[in-house]
Amino acid sequence: MRIAVISDVHSVADTFRSALEDARCVGFDQMVILGDLFTYGVDPVECADLAIEAVERDDALLIAGNHDKLYLDLESSCSAYYDRLPEWIMESAQWTWSQLGEKWPRRLETIQEWAWDGLLLAHANPFGFGNWTYLSSPELLAEAARVLRERGFRAGIFGHLHREATYRDDLGTLVHIVDSTGQPRRKGFRRTSWTLVEISEAEIDIQTRSIPFDRERLREQIRMVPNLSHETKTKLCGFYL
Repeated sequence: MRIAVISDVHSVADTFRSALEDARCVGFDQMVILGDLFTYGVDPVECADLAIEAVERDDALLIAGNHDKLYLDLESSCSAYYDRLPEWIMESAQWTWSQLGEKWPRRLETIQEWAWDGLLLAHANPFGFGNWTYLSSPELLAEAARVLRERGFRAGIFGHLHREATYRDDLGTLVHIVDSTGQPRRKGFRRTSWTLVEISEAEIDIQTRSIPFDRERLREQIRMVPNLSHETKTKLCGFYL
């Protein structure tokens, strides 16, 4: 089983398109878009269209992340999560929603997680949908491995952190966090990528495939967006230095 995993696109169409094209060239049995299509970037409508195409053309599965649930909530007039966001993310989200309108929630169906042969895929962690805890420490990775094992899985693939990480406990339970396709956050080594996961009876092989990433173009696109404050633009551009 070959699974193409694309995660944390965050409204960056260029890298999303490159990931889709590369995955199609490499080949896969199942494509999984691992959540967070939106917020931060400037191409929400184009990313929605690319996701719709992937569902229709590739039978892709779309797992909801916190930045997908956010817009599903707004479409339902629920702002509890939105109201807790920092002001600059609220501003980016409001601009994104003004571009999307009802386009995305009504045209794409999401799932909370997906499993195959002992492997669990979810946006953030194995703790349950709506728990957006980052697996950002050895202790949390160990807890994720324990929960995976309790749930009957031998491995879990997650996004959300925007930084690749791999952990395997003493009992062999694997936790792997994939890089972001649209907004890398690893200090000193920022790349955008998608991930090919190959499952066999004996092992799980993970291959990270880098894709083109034009930082200056992304910064310039953000600077040109109307109706965003200078402070918010500075925050958003900071991810692409």
